[in-house]
Amino acid sequence: AIVNYEGNKIEKLKLEKCGSAAFEEVHEFAAAIREGTTTWEDLDIDDADVRLKWAGLFHRRKRTPGRFMMRLKVPNGLLTSDHMRFFADTVGIYPADVGVIDITTRQNIQLRGIELQDMTELIDGLQMRGLSNVQSGMDNIRNLVGSPIAGIDPEELVDT
Repeated sequence: AIVNYEGNKIEKLKLEKCGSAAFEEVHEFAAAIREGTTTWEDLDIDDADVRLKWAGLFHRRKRTPGRFMMRLKVPNGLLTSDHMRFFADTVGIYPADVGVIDITTRQNIQLRGIELQDMTELIDGLQMRGLSNVQSGMDNIRNLVGSPIAGIDPEELVDT
């Protein structure tokens, strides 16, 4: 990769390593933590704080070191009760002040307080339910939002 050494630190990190590699690395790192061969502290935090955002993972190093917030893409904000139960079960294993579910103004879900070793199970569960954390942050398209009364509004121009 061509690296502009005069650019800012974040742009250098983005040029040095492809962001798409973050998805595979999340699974590898989660497995290594579960096996006891490494810890989250062994992660290059500066690199992770930039590149893991492509995987929808945000590290809050000052507020909750070692825990991540995962932003999901929820097209049109449509969720099922199964989705919500899955979210509750996911954060329910963490202390109540850490494991939190946010519903955002962009009709997204954010799961807070997640530890890296639990990411594989979480990502697999999302995919089984037709949801995604792929490119839900950073320099990416965030989410498509829609009307909460789509399909039932007699005055709507388009059923979104």
